Amino acid sequence: MEDSATFSISATWDCAAKEGRVASPDDALSLVHVGARALDGKGGAPNPEELLLAAVTTCFAQTLAIFVEKLRLGAPATRVDGTAALEKDPAGGYRLVSIALSVPVPATLLAERKADVEKSLSLAERYCIISKAVKSSVPISVSARAA
Repeated sequence: MEDSATFSISATWDCAAKEGRVASPDDALSLVHVGARALDGKGGAPNPEELLLAAVTTCFAQTLAIFVEKLRLGAPATRVDGTAALEKDPAGGYRLVSIALSVPVPATLLAERKADVEKSLSLAERYCIISKAVKSSVPISVSARAA
């Protein structure tokens, strides 16, 4: 792995259509984005709030998988469910006030190796690049739940 990396994205917005496009230079990521219906947007495609939440949850899932493997928890896959909460901002508009991540864990694994499950969550929280960047301004909670 290199000592550093750079990532690029371009986003456009069509005021008349009330939608835009976001894409990476190689089109590995290429999609329409809109405003959320809950915020009086058009809906029907991802919105910036969902894209931010997607970045946090996908990074956390990948980082968690590293520690699930290192701790030999025997899980063939990881899943992270995320919820982002917004509130009206007294200064105008809205603000993101919290992100909650919930990780379903097989009940038997949670019962037999709870300490290792909690350690993997703690390590993922410590090393996930995106959640580290976001949690400096938005509280992020992480929990395991029996599945």
